[in-house]
Amino acid sequence: MLKGVQKMDIDRLLALKEVRELFPADEKGKLPEGSCLLLSAMEELDFPPGRDIVTWGQAGEDGMYILMEGSAQVLDCHGEEINTLMGPGSIVGEMALIRDEPRGATVRAITRVRAARLSRVQFEEAAGSNRRLYGELLNVVYKKTTSLVREQARLHSELDIAARIQTGLLRRDFGGLEEQLGLRAWALMEPAKEVGGDFYDIFPAAPGKACIVIADVSGKGVPAALFMTMAKTHIKNYAMLDMPLEELAFRVNNRLCEDNPEEMFVTAFIGMLDTEQGILTFVNAGHNHPYVSSEQGPFHQAACHSDFVLGLWEDMKYREQKMELGKQGTIFLYTDGVTEAENPEEEMFGEQRLKAVLDRCAPEEDPKGIISRISMAVKDFSVKKGAVQTDDITMLCVRALCRKEGNER
Repeated sequence: MLKGVQKMDIDRLLALKEVRELFPADEKGKLPEGSCLLLSAMEELDFPPGRDIVTWGQAGEDGMYILMEGSAQVLDCHGEEINTLMGPGSIVGEMALIRDEPRGATVRAITRVRAARLSRVQFEEAAGSNRRLYGELLNVVYKKTTSLVREQARLHSELDIAARIQTGLLRRDFGGLEEQLGLRAWALMEPAKEVGGDFYDIFPAAPGKACIVIADVSGKGVPAALFMTMAKTHIKNYAMLDMPLEELAFRVNNRLCEDNPEEMFVTAFIGMLDTEQGILTFVNAGHNHPYVSSEQGPFHQAACHSDFVLGLWEDMKYREQKMELGKQGTIFLYTDGVTEAENPEEEMFGEQRLKAVLDRCAPEEDPKGIISRISMAVKDFSVKKGAVQTDDITMLCVRALCRKEGNER
């Protein structure tokens, strides 16, 4: 049972800036009659931590709440958080006063919450003697809706900027790689949200060596994008020191474990290609096994060891492994957003379909063509049939143009 039910002290409500903005005084500093009636009809209640203030799917007879003290979270029908924290001045459930519909979300107290409540019965009784209350409520709804629209526009703008920044962190121009490193490459990253947690990179790390990276951060959206930026930066910084990859992975893992209260992690494939010999040295930190084509032969999934992901446990050991790409050898790297893409029947695209697309690629097909084929196949299987993309989709394809004898290209 709720504690501390008592009649409303209007001055306590008006001490909150957010309430004063919704119920402004006139030019003489006096609160309009309709606002006074609406606020004075409310009552104060206490909610202990963990108690629902309103619950998804339930009837809305309890009406509208204004939070006065404490904080609360907004949850969807599955109990997943869908909004930022609510604090003093936040209004909950105002539409329940005039619409007989079930609650569309749950608002749950995180700390002790003190709130003002106006039930539907209280509102109708007060409005029966003064019709101005309906106009006052509609004014509150309008102001709150306008504020939400402005906030959504601001967030959309910030996410758009974040997406452009993230895109700028990923290599888009692969034209100079052939002259610079003796490689042809292409990549694609399609986030499930405005920003994503997948990333790839390819860059010269030392004379005759190209670092090739693909990785997938746990989660999606802004938190994953921020963690992705840290991971990408650490990998590149250590790669430029030309240290053994097992040491690189060890150091990157320990850096990511620092100040990681959310326990986010990264799966990663980090390779160092000897561009003259066509030998790829690599570590695999819990990532999907790549597909490899040697000497323009058929693709096969590389048999390699998978070590632990980066960012969860300090001082993990990682194994350095090798494979030979040779002349015109190609490696195709991808994140699980490719194979786990679902159609409307919730079937996954899977490894078999991926391998089938790779088998249809001509031996001379360049990396851009290979990625385009796979991207089209995944879309035809999922989003073009009406499914929603639920995970970031990232691919990186690299072909070595080296010759072991004489280093001819």
